[in-house]
Formats: sequence, C-alpha cells, structure tokens
Amino acid sequence: MKKLFDFKHFKGDMFGGITAGIVALPLALAFGVSSGLGPSAGLYGAIFVSFFAALFGGTNTQISGPTAPMTAVSMVVIAGIVAAFDGDVPKALPAILTVFLLAGLMQIGLGLIGLGKYIKYIPYPVVSGFMTAIGVIILVTQILPSLGYYPKEDTAFVAQFKPKAEEIILDNILKEEAGEGILVLEDFKETVKRAEHITEGQILKESQTLAGKEASGVIGAVKVLPRALQHTNWLELLLALGTIIIIYGFKRITTKVPSTLVALIV
Repeated sequence: MKKLFDFKHFKGDMFGGITAGIVALPLALAFGVSSGLGPSAGLYGAIFVSFFAALFGGTNTQISGPTAPMTAVSMVVIAGIVAAFDGDVPKALPAILTVFLLAGLMQIGLGLIGLGKYIKYIPYPVVSGFMTAIGVIILVTQILPSLGYYPKEDTAFVAQFKPKAEEIILDNILKEEAGEGILVLEDFKETVKRAEHITEGQILKESQTLAGKEASGVIGAVKVLPRALQHTNWLELLLALGTIIIIYGFKRITTKVPSTLVALIV
C-alpha cells in the first residue's frame, strides 16, 4: 500500500511549505487589494485554494496558490469591470466573481480534454517575454512603496484632485436623483440640499481615491516617481534594501534555511 506521507522528506516538505507560503503571501494580499475586498479576503482565498488543491489534487508535489502573472492580469480585469460600474465595487462584485468562476470552469474543461500537454509547442521567447514583462510590472509598481511614498498620504498631491472629487460626488448625486425619479430641472432645490450635505471628509476620501488611481500601475508609478524621490522615507528605503540584501546574500552563508524565511523573520 502506498504511503500517504513519507517522513524521510519531512524537512524538505516543511521548508518547502514555508517558502511557498512566504512567496504566496504578498501575492494573496495583492489579489485581495485588487479585488476591492481588502487584503484579508485575498489571504483567505489563498488558504482555501491551497487546502482544496491538496485535497483534490492528483500530484503529491503540487503547490497551488496566487501567482504573479495572475495577480497582474486579474488587476487589469478587475479595474476594467469596476470602471464599467463607475467605481462602485459592491455593484461590480457579481460581475467580477462571474468572470473568475467562468475562468475556473474553462481551466477545468481544458484540463479534462488534455490541452495542457500542448504548452510545449509555445515558443520559449513568448513564455520568457511574458514572464519578464510581468516581472518588470511588479518591480516598477513596488518602487513607490520601497521609497516609503504613498500617494494617498501626500496632502499636497491629494489636494490637486479636490475639484475632480467634488465633480464626481455631484455627478453621483445627480445619478441617485435620476434613479429615484427626481427631475433635477423641476426640483433643483433637492439637488442643492443634497450638495450642501457634502462633507470635507467625503471630498477628501474621493480625492485620495483619485490620487491612488493616478499613481497606480506602471505608467502611474513612473509619473509620480519624481515626487516620490522628493518625499523619500529613508527608514522604509533602508528596510527594503536590507530585505533584498538578506534574500540574496544569506544564500552565501547557508542554503539549508530559505533566505526568504530569514528576511521575513528579521
């Protein structure tokens, strides 16, 4: 009878699991943030994916979880869906879930008919170029956090979006009135009344959202980079550099302990 678990490889399995968890952690958080449900949602999603993959998977060495390419692709898809719903995440959520559910069903279908074996016919430059591009995207988008610069916390930068934020809030009021059957031209007093109840907090929150969108993605990060260099948080920059040094330098000391695990603990 075949053993379900071999303790001869316990050490390798343990460190392999820890390393896989460390690698998957930031990607899982990125999934949660990009979905609009928060980092905790992405974390729980990664946990359940790993659990069910181990339960129903057919390969002992299989590791399932969020991946960098999928994080980047999903971010673009989710951003497009949310934009189609005028930035309303709760309304866009059913469409987002439907897209990923259909993607999962398609993946299952492709696996059942055995199309996975044809991946070997895709030219190496295509695969290499795709993965390299994903790496560049992730690298560029992490420059601002590495410098300790967060656009939403930059008061002067956020203030630039205040007029646009006010315009969006007023536009939302008009849409709400249209949905309630209120004719603005006949009952403009209601519009004025609602506009007077707009608070500074609402304007600030919308301005921060716009500032975050402006600095998102590769193009956004490049645009904001000069400002980020002027507002560098040296402590966070040293922390980022120290993490990189540990990850790549600890391998010279020993390879028995994953360098990523050491960086996380330190």
